[in-house]
Order: sequence, then structure tokens, then C-alpha cells
Amino acid sequence: MKNKKLIIKSFTKAILSLFLLSGCANQVPIQPPAPKSAAAKIVYQGELPTISVNNLRMVAVNNFNVVNAEIINNEDDFAAIEYRFQWMDKNGMSVGTEENWTTLQFVPKQIQRIKGVSKSMYAVDFRLELKNKN
Repeated sequence: MKNKKLIIKSFTKAILSLFLLSGCANQVPIQPPAPKSAAAKIVYQGELPTISVNNLRMVAVNNFNVVNAEIINNEDDFAAIEYRFQWMDKNGMSVGTEENWTTLQFVPKQIQRIKGVSKSMYAVDFRLELKNKN
């Protein structure tokens, strides 16, 4: 009787392991963001603290584009990053001079709002570049 229970228990574990392994083997790889999506407008340079960018929006004001975003520190520790906007024309070429890096320092779980304004009325698109302060 003990041997029968042991065999059934071993068989059940083996079947369960096969199901779990087959599920891991069939996972779909993470796809890059769609070209026109908000996620495609964010460029991460190097290792960054665990941050996320939310509510990334662009609106035209008096023929200039204004971008607003929320950057969230998801860590339980202090963090510092730098950001800048890169503005592009309808052909994807850079417009205007390259912006300086701006530093953001975070306390744990802090949310900060940032704003960027294009320097040219020919700018129709942007990229938000982020990098570690250190």
C-alpha cells in the first residue's frame, strides 16, 4: 500500500513538472514597443534605478509642442536620474540644439512631474532620454 502511494505521488510530481516546464518553454518573448506608442518615445541609457514613466502626453500650444510626464521612483531607496528631450521634425531628423541634461532626485516611492517644450515649431515628435545620475 505504501509503495502504491509513493508511486502515485512520484508520478503526479513528474506530470506536474512536465506541465510547468512546457509552460516556461512556450512563453512569448517580450516584443519591442510599437513605433508610434508612448513607450517607443522613451530611451533608457545604461542601468537605471527602478523607475517608470507614466502619463506621457504631448500637446501643441501656439505652434510649439509641450510634453508632460510623471516619473515614479519604484524603489524603497533614494535615486537620482538625468533626463532630456530630443525634438525631431516630420522626417525624424533632430531639430534645434541638443538640450542639457536635467537632474531629478527622488526619495523612496516619489512621483515627479516633468515638462519639455520644443524650441522650434518644426518639431513634431520627441524622444525622452533617461540615464542614471551616477
